[in-house]
Amino acid sequence: MTVPYSLNRNQDDDFHITIITHNKSLKPLIRFNLNMIECSNKNSLLNWTSLESSSTLHGEFLRTSFIDKNLMYLQSGNTYLKNLTAIDCLTKTMYRTDEQELFQLDLRIESTLNDYCSNEHLCYPEENYQCNLIKHRCICRQPLQSYSIKESFSICVQAVDNIDQCTMINKRCLQWCHQNNSTTKCLCPKEISKKKISYNNQAYCESRTGGICNSFIQCPLENLCIHGTCQHINNEFYQSISMNIATISIIVSCLIIFMISAILGIGIYILRRQRWKKHYHSPISSVCAKQQQMTVPTISDYDNITYGAFRANIQLSSSDDNDSSPMTTSDDCSYEPKIVYLGGEQQLTAIFA
Repeated sequence: MTVPYSLNRNQDDDFHITIITHNKSLKPLIRFNLNMIECSNKNSLLNWTSLESSSTLHGEFLRTSFIDKNLMYLQSGNTYLKNLTAIDCLTKTMYRTDEQELFQLDLRIESTLNDYCSNEHLCYPEENYQCNLIKHRCICRQPLQSYSIKESFSICVQAVDNIDQCTMINKRCLQWCHQNNSTTKCLCPKEISKKKISYNNQAYCESRTGGICNSFIQCPLENLCIHGTCQHINNEFYQSISMNIATISIIVSCLIIFMISAILGIGIYILRRQRWKKHYHSPISSVCAKQQQMTVPTISDYDNITYGAFRANIQLSSSDDNDSSPMTTSDDCSYEPKIVYLGGEQQLTAIFA
């Protein structure tokens, strides 16, 4: 049985078999809970206080006493246990396994990257790791990739978009790092990006200049994602963007001013046209009323003074001619000039002789 490293720190106490690591210089140990060994005639769990153990079947068995909380710390490999003893203090009863009963524990600690190996069967589990026979180091099988755990060990896991897509039997899967992830326990595509932690303690994937970029792989600082590639931006690029923005702003402003002017011009034209139509199509009754207000003078309105002035003008005009015989008029003449009233604002009158 291969004992895997825990991906979640809170799961260490939930299993009977876990890996205990102190630092990278010391070999990790397997913490084994003896509660897994039960007696068939005893319903409750026994608190084993002592046992005999050996790393080989035919080797010397050593007696271990004062077991703390039913826990043992074992090395990777085979371990043989026998003569387990427990004492029930309430009933003052001692329980011991049969002398001929032997428990074999074949526990292998999961390999980590760069562990030494001399053949294909020394990297555990074999479905996750393989031995590089040239460098004699354990590496990840495709398409798995490395993931650093809390003790700075690197293990092999499968990266998926959704945890439901995990195809591994032992569920050693992690999701891709997205900006909306609430945890830093995620992965980034190897060789094309690296994992970064933002100021709000969220993980995201960062590409490099010239690398690919998409919805979850971001470009580094001073880079923009253009057509799926991170491109470095310089001052000339900034200036071109600024000029384009200024040009667009000017064009938009001119269009707005043109639209406002057009709307005002159309409004003034419509208003003036309505006024002209109102003046041109005034009611006929108002015109007739104005005409009725004008009083046409009759012949009786012209007295003898007006007629005398007319006759005097005729005599003056006749005296200017070369005719030696002046024109004489008689008061008894029955000639009467024709008087025509022209009207209008100046109240004009025409007299036809």
